[in-house]
Amino acid sequence: MKTQFSKLLMCGVVVTAFTVASCSKDNTGPDNDEDLGDADRWITVAGALMQETPGNGNGGTMVYSVNVDDAKNPEKAISVYDNGYRVKSQRTARLQSSVDGSTLFNIQYTGADGGEFSKYQVNGGDSYTELAEKVNISSYATASPRWLKLFDGDQTGIAVNVSNVQITTEADGTTYKYARGLSTVLSLGLQQVGIKTYEQYEIPLSAEEEAQGFYIGRLDAPVLNKAGNKLFIGVSKSKYDPATGQADRSGTVQIPAKSLVVDYPSLKNPTLINSSVSTGNTNGYRSFNAFLAEDGYIYQGTQESGSYILRINQNNEYDNSYALSLDDALGINGSYVESWVYAGNGIAFVMYTHDGASASNFNTGEQQSFIARVDLNARTAQLVNLPYEPDLYFFQYQGWVVNGDEVFVAVTPVGKDGNIYILNSRTGEVTKGAKLVNKTGNHYIGIF
Repeated sequence: MKTQFSKLLMCGVVVTAFTVASCSKDNTGPDNDEDLGDADRWITVAGALMQETPGNGNGGTMVYSVNVDDAKNPEKAISVYDNGYRVKSQRTARLQSSVDGSTLFNIQYTGADGGEFSKYQVNGGDSYTELAEKVNISSYATASPRWLKLFDGDQTGIAVNVSNVQITTEADGTTYKYARGLSTVLSLGLQQVGIKTYEQYEIPLSAEEEAQGFYIGRLDAPVLNKAGNKLFIGVSKSKYDPATGQADRSGTVQIPAKSLVVDYPSLKNPTLINSSVSTGNTNGYRSFNAFLAEDGYIYQGTQESGSYILRINQNNEYDNSYALSLDDALGINGSYVESWVYAGNGIAFVMYTHDGASASNFNTGEQQSFIARVDLNARTAQLVNLPYEPDLYFFQYQGWVVNGDEVFVAVTPVGKDGNIYILNSRTGEVTKGAKLVNKTGNHYIGIF
């Protein structure tokens, strides 16, 4: 289908993307293997305000920035809710930062200006200068998009969505045939701000899968391959009951995990690849879910009861000889990846929950979360030594900072004080950093 700029998208866009690390040595990309981080970069801490329900984060987003030394200082106290800057967003902002921490990128989530992309210069503390470059993508991405960046030097964001899912019947008008929606992939310029291009397609599953009621329900978490000519996008699978036409969430029937692959930068020629290792979803939630590592492979998390890290090879197919089961690596059952980050040199840190984890005291249905240090090459994992408790959960977590060997993460239970923690990817050492002062019902959702 030809690129279009005048046609409006219909609903439910999820905006995603990634960026490549550059001179700041934030080694989340494959070309950054130096040991030293950037001591001069800003570290922005983000906190989500509650709405009516503690921990839902739907009341807006506050940010506050400090230098690396202050972020690592346990004597430093940061109260983003008392002293921070409120970025524009009616609900939880969808934030990203430049690789050197000097710029925040934001797309407002819902409200009168929902879908507006804007940039902020980071000046330190509560000082952020909103820059003039803006574009509103709500006509394409709705007023409530999600987004990340590509690993391409802060140049590009990728918006993806599935909208207008409809059931098609056989000629008799009653017998279920298949369900499909309109899938959209859109590229957004972050420096020369504007929509670059987009493509729309109807993407069928196999005839057998569609006959069982399956369809693509959501797309998210794209990443470029090593050659830079293919974009891989995570897929969430949904299902109807063909007998009734009603949503089927029973999970009694499963089909393989999938990724959508399109040409880059044209965004044309959509195809699906299938994993024989996992039957999970691969779209993540609000943060990165796939990374290109130094070895040329893409590593991708799954969201399922018993999550895996999968691997995609340079032939642009799943490497089904590789399977990293978090259950097996951690000796648990029902692990579920909530957020994760690639830290370089084959090491990742994964936020997860699992069967039997303590339930939150707020009756939100959420379970306690944990962080593991994962060796992707050895296929092993170890629980990171942190102060865990039932109201610590990371299902909304958005941002990690990888600065040399150090990974900065915000760890705060809902409504309670916490800290920035610095995780050394090479040694596994955990260091307590600045105190994060909390407010009732709020929680910190990222470091940028």
